Amino acid sequence: MNVLRLASNVADGEIITIGGEVYEIDTAADPGSITAGRIRVNCSSGVTPTVASAQFVIALNANTTLGLTAVAISVNEVLVFTNNDSSAIALPCSETLAGANNAWATAAFYGGESSGVRGLRAAQRSPNAQEVTIGNMHFVFPFAVSAVLVQVRSSTGAAKAWDGVTTVSGQRVTLDNTGTTDWAATDNVVVLASA
Repeated sequence: MNVLRLASNVADGEIITIGGEVYEIDTAADPGSITAGRIRVNCSSGVTPTVASAQFVIALNANTTLGLTAVAISVNEVLVFTNNDSSAIALPCSETLAGANNAWATAAFYGGESSGVRGLRAAQRSPNAQEVTIGNMHFVFPFAVSAVLVQVRSSTGAAKAWDGVTTVSGQRVTLDNTGTTDWAATDNVVVLASA
């Protein structure tokens, strides 16, 4: 998975790339005008983060050949995840978005979960810099999640009394740092999810 953050307006001709798929922001009226071979992100109704996020989700979900799904998880964030065995996928991600804080969380997909008993999976990783800044971590599983167990350990392996909020939305589990004890970039976060 990866998270595309759109905190500022986008501009005509800017591109968002995932693997070999290139999505181009287009502000022209329908049918639009983009570079051949690219996928149109129809921003003819506006270039705000709200419009651009929604239109990127529509464009990716309708056109991807990589088995991807995009979900707007806030006005400023789009979660993109693979529907394949995510432990084997490390798709490169880039963009030419000039607006302040418009960027991918990382340069490649991250956070794959380990295979396991059907309907029971574990995901384990450290928060990346963007997740620490915004105070949210997202994990995606190949099934609708019904129950979650979270453990946070420091870099020395000591258990932390993390007391943030865990939210489940279909296949996605979101952890936030709204409690008094937060996870940090040096911590290891384990999420055990069951169907």
